[in-house]
Amino acid sequence: MTSRRISPAKVFVRGFGFSEGLEWGVWLALTVFWIVELDLSPARLVFLAIALETTALLSETPTGVVADLYSRRRSLIIAQLLMGLALVWAFSSTNYWALMPAQVLFGFGWTFRSGADTAWVTDEMQGWASANDDNFSDGEVESILLQKHRVGMMFSLLIGPATIAAGWFWSVRGAGIVLGLLYAAMAGWMALVMTEENFTPGRDREAGFRQTLTEGFAVVRSRPRLRVLVVVAVLMAMGSVTFDRLGYVHFLDNLGVDELQASGQSMLAIGIIFFVAALGGIAVSLITQRQLDAGRGVVRVGVGLFLFATIGGAVAAATSAVVLIGLGMLLQDSVREATWPIMEAWANRDAPSEVRATVHSMIGQTSSIGEIGGGVLFGVIAEATNVPVALAGAATFFAMATAAALQGVDK
Repeated sequence: MTSRRISPAKVFVRGFGFSEGLEWGVWLALTVFWIVELDLSPARLVFLAIALETTALLSETPTGVVADLYSRRRSLIIAQLLMGLALVWAFSSTNYWALMPAQVLFGFGWTFRSGADTAWVTDEMQGWASANDDNFSDGEVESILLQKHRVGMMFSLLIGPATIAAGWFWSVRGAGIVLGLLYAAMAGWMALVMTEENFTPGRDREAGFRQTLTEGFAVVRSRPRLRVLVVVAVLMAMGSVTFDRLGYVHFLDNLGVDELQASGQSMLAIGIIFFVAALGGIAVSLITQRQLDAGRGVVRVGVGLFLFATIGGAVAAATSAVVLIGLGMLLQDSVREATWPIMEAWANRDAPSEVRATVHSMIGQTSSIGEIGGGVLFGVIAEATNVPVALAGAATFFAMATAAALQGVDK
């Protein structure tokens, strides 16, 4: 099966979208497993994130360079397999210290995918369009990224309820392990359907690791919008890791569940938020697409998304009313889901093909720096004060990212 039979865009949107849907189910199960069944403290939850992001920080740029030097396709297959195995590992033990290596493996696998996916679909679609006497623009890349994201959320509307049912009637850990195995199995599907026909490896251009890395740094350093994106990525990551790890701690602390049915009730409550967040994320993605089609540009649209994430985060942090916490989490979750494809498109516009995966990985590396910094800062704050104070600080960083992004808007 060749990419001439199946459009690379369809492979990307459907296949990677399904993987994203699996991630929603995994994160739902992990949230309940960690917070309810293992009863991890805020500090321990954040330290799991730090283990993952430290690995990503150390591996992100090297693996991005490898993708540019050798093969984006192979990099993506390796990523899918490693991440799937890490997810199975994450549910296979109740020992906290056994969970750490699973986070390290997941972070390492993630770096093989980070940037390589966008670089792969961009180059392959350019080749597809050329072979079919068609044009392929930056706007179409943005559309494909958003489509993939919407498809992922649509799959999550099916996977989420199935995960809730499995967790309620069977086992949260069992549901997570099955999802991890499905995730790893997607690597085999990728090996069958993905091709690489419009990419010239750096080694074929006689470009070595050091040259590719140097060229990637030069691109980021020389382009003002990419420099702004680096700042935005750090600030958003500092806030995001806090809401990802502690937001649902705040929600469950104020929910009140029957201790005998804590896992099932918590899975249902968080699952409802995930379900509605997916619906909201689809709506936000469609609105974002319309704004881009109207010519407003990725940076300008990003500013609006960052602002609404700030509002949602502030609402969730400022109250103990479980309904308002849920609404705030819904808003910031739905909006943040759309910020990632927008930031990928932002980087993609200014990155030349030869070092595209490297540039994306460098942006990913700055996000890792932000997540590590945010994890340490707000983990300490949560332990020294309380979780709502940490969440309020995280929302402040969303506001700072909004202000920084304004500097990248074309005047």
